[in-house]
Amino acid sequence: MMGCFPSKRDPTYRLLHDERTEKSMSSRETEEQKEGQWCYLPSPVLAKIYSFANSEEKLNMSLVCRKWSEEFCLTSVCKTFKFALTKSQLTRKNCLEKLKRFVQKHSRMFQHVEIECTYCWKKKLAKTWCRNFIVFIKILTNNSQLYSVKFQDLSHCIDYTDSPTYDDMCRTIADFLGSQYHLKRAVFRNCYFRFPEGVELLRRLTENCRESLSHIVLHKFEEQDSTAAQNLPSLVDLPSLTTLEIDYSLIFEKLIDVARQSTANQTVKNCQTLVLSKIILHCEYVDIRKVRGLTSTDWQFMKILCPDLQVELILRTYFSYPTDLEFFIAPCMPITRLEYSMIDPDRYSGKLRADVFCSHLLACKTEKHLVSLLLETHSPILDLAPTFIPFLQACKKLKCFVFKVLYESSGIDLLMKSWLDNRPESLEEVRIYITKIRRGDDYTTLINLTTEYVTRLKFAGLNIRVFYKRIDQTIIHVSQ
Repeated sequence: MMGCFPSKRDPTYRLLHDERTEKSMSSRETEEQKEGQWCYLPSPVLAKIYSFANSEEKLNMSLVCRKWSEEFCLTSVCKTFKFALTKSQLTRKNCLEKLKRFVQKHSRMFQHVEIECTYCWKKKLAKTWCRNFIVFIKILTNNSQLYSVKFQDLSHCIDYTDSPTYDDMCRTIADFLGSQYHLKRAVFRNCYFRFPEGVELLRRLTENCRESLSHIVLHKFEEQDSTAAQNLPSLVDLPSLTTLEIDYSLIFEKLIDVARQSTANQTVKNCQTLVLSKIILHCEYVDIRKVRGLTSTDWQFMKILCPDLQVELILRTYFSYPTDLEFFIAPCMPITRLEYSMIDPDRYSGKLRADVFCSHLLACKTEKHLVSLLLETHSPILDLAPTFIPFLQACKKLKCFVFKVLYESSGIDLLMKSWLDNRPESLEEVRIYITKIRRGDDYTTLINLTTEYVTRLKFAGLNIRVFYKRIDQTIIHVSQ
């Protein structure tokens, strides 16, 4: 069916007149006239044709319409649609009926869909949202072949639903994912499905789109409440996947394990490599008792399987930091971006010792890959300059350094002074946040010093700013 839609040509092609092929030129002009006819074909006509098509023809037609709309940039074709019902919309029945009619009419043209659940503080509103969400997804299942889909904050509604409604939602999403054949990007953020449902949704997602999927996000995707073995897809079954953003979870570990098992009988030389080049790994308050932990051997395997792999690690914890640091950061792990934050040690045991932090990164050879580093601590670091000066010098690729440190820490001025004489050669951007300044603290001297160093460093070509923040996060001064 796609053959009946001629491909679009550059208008300048008419200038390339070949005297030997006048007949070919005439045919080419006829094709361009047809293009114009297709361009002005009204949407209602297309909708009428679609209504008489069988299921296979509808699938083909949706692809034709997509190609047609891309080439002619028709505003009448809805490419991106966001499903985000507000509280006022949820309470107005006529509004919901209009939305339903619009989606039924235009969903065959959708290419990118975003679904966001706003806060549903009342159980009745949550139930109304779920009911309309299920209707919307069922329409997409019947009508649409998408390039990308995003599910955002479904947990806001799931928390207020009963078990039958939750099961119906999961079943509807699974059917929708199973109906898609051309997804390139799938995003789940803050959904918190139960582990069995999360595994099933991931399986259905990769069922028909394993060849097309290039970007998957599973951030706060499932609850960590099961260690049961599950049938998970393997990374080697996703040949087009370039970016995976995921929590450090049972699902992540099992994805790696399944990939190792599926290539166990292959030699290193014969192992088929993947195009996966980026893993964004969220380790946010993970209970290390519920996960196995990946070793340097696991990461060696990943580097063989994915030669261009880079890891961006977002590590937030309240554990004693030598434990979690050694658990999550292992040798052979190609970390290019590291964000390490430790929450208030007054509430939880743990204290950041800068020397141990830097020593562990050096032991793992993290400095060889590191391009961006964010370090945030809620405990003071005493005399930080002797530790951080040589560490930052060792990071030969580091371009961006963000440092959030308590006012009680010492050595910030000495660290900045060292950069005047011997700045890390790759360092381009620095942001320093000096936090939790109390009323009555005398910070004038420190401000004067940092302001002087900022001015001189900027003159030397470093993009640097220093922020001073009170305990309530109010910014009271910026050296820039």
